[in-house]
Amino acid sequence: EQEKARALAQKEQEKARAAGEAAPAAKAEAGKAQEAADAEKDKEAAVAEKEQHGSSGAHGAGGTGQVGILSAFQATKGIKFLPFRKVLSFGKIPRSSEGLTVQATDLGDDTFKIFVSHRWLSSWWPGAGFQPPKLDHRPDGNDEGHPDRAGHPKYKLLVAALQRMQADGWIPKDDGKVVIWIDFACIDQDGENPADELNESMIRLVGLCDMVVTPVVDDEWPDGEDWEGFKSRSDMEGAVGGVAEGYKAKAWKEYWKRAWCLLEMLYAANVPFSLELVEERGFGGDLLGFVRDKSVRPHALFGTREFKLEEAPLLLAPLKDDVLATNDPSKGQLTSENDRSTIERHVRELLITNLVRMREIPRAVSEYGHAQVTEVLDKLADVHEHQCEFSHQADLLQEALHIRRRELGDDHVDVAATYNNMGVVHEKLGEYKKALEYYN
Repeated sequence: EQEKARALAQKEQEKARAAGEAAPAAKAEAGKAQEAADAEKDKEAAVAEKEQHGSSGAHGAGGTGQVGILSAFQATKGIKFLPFRKVLSFGKIPRSSEGLTVQATDLGDDTFKIFVSHRWLSSWWPGAGFQPPKLDHRPDGNDEGHPDRAGHPKYKLLVAALQRMQADGWIPKDDGKVVIWIDFACIDQDGENPADELNESMIRLVGLCDMVVTPVVDDEWPDGEDWEGFKSRSDMEGAVGGVAEGYKAKAWKEYWKRAWCLLEMLYAANVPFSLELVEERGFGGDLLGFVRDKSVRPHALFGTREFKLEEAPLLLAPLKDDVLATNDPSKGQLTSENDRSTIERHVRELLITNLVRMREIPRAVSEYGHAQVTEVLDKLADVHEHQCEFSHQADLLQEALHIRRRELGDDHVDVAATYNNMGVVHEKLGEYKKALEYYN
């Protein structure tokens, strides 16, 4: 009987011990459940608050002199791309009036986007493939220009470059997953000043693009005197300044003199580029290795030399910070001087972008004013949103909010719009309580 009593007592002690040990775990589980319930409640409240204010992204009244504070979706809406499939079937570089482009907002997240930076080659000619409209409203009175020339050599180089990159596994092999941005097709060529279309969208456009490609039509390869001693790939890549200096085609040297070409190249080098999603976006082969090693948006050069030797495109080394000072686009060559003020505006935007990148925002505000700086911060934030870097997006919007509150006061519509956009970002981060604070 005593033995049974001891066994029963021991059993009761073990049950009590087990219950004591389970209590903290049960308490922790209950705490987690409560946190989840609170988070769901915060989420529902944030969504309700956003819907109450109609906030799929804010649109301020632009009281700072800006066009307005747009959501990334709104700001991207006017940007168009040209599907590579349509490039192949059309047989030449199409003009905007052909209507072959698609809206950026209609493209899938896995679409590989290529910015074509190039120098226009000629005036319109009868075989160009379209009849140019009368452009009497253009004050310079020049004939319609064309990016290519008779025989369409640039078109052939561009197609060959992309197909070579597909064959080498650099970009998606599926033509339906590749689109290009080229000015002749993607900007309305019948506008009074087509370049104006880029005034608000250059940072966002470049931020959407995965790489830059420059086709170089070179009539002097291989016998031109400039090529003497610099004909091999290793010669060019090993030159001081890399391919940018070592590539000896006169047409490439002309590219460096053109204001728009310099501007595009500098935007590609300075607008943020994320390494987080490169494989998902279709980078592969040597291009993927280059991107991981250099941490920059790649810029590929493909000229007559590469075409005739059946070589892969050449990749430019990252541009140094002093390139903007030594190759100022605002002093570059232009076909139309009407574009000069547009170029100067973009150069200011680039200088502000550089100061933001170097975390010298107070200096940027001092030199360029709060309105221009906050506008650039909004655009860079949109780039990070496209690249799914929501924490970086939040950091830039916080800087913009701080500047606007200081300069405009808490009751200004642009401050309200920035608060709203901050709420959207924190909602994407799953920080619903913080999102609700900004919505309120």
